[in-house]
Amino acid sequence: MITDSAPTHTRAKTQGTVDVCVALAGAGGGIASGMIMAATSYATLSIIGGLLALAVIPFVAASTMRTATV
Repeated sequence: MITDSAPTHTRAKTQGTVDVCVALAGAGGGIASGMIMAATSYATLSIIGGLLALAVIPFVAASTMRTATV
């Protein structure tokens, strides 16, 4: 979806940037979850993950409303 909206002459660079960002986010999430598990418990990790997932909802709703009004 991202590369489809990019101009043809920048698609490869855009795809590479997206791939790096996804890989870094995955690595960061793995490191953070490992540190949380080492310091606390799986229950704490689950609660934090659930709260982060719920925190995304307002941003998605705002984005949807903004797109619908344009």
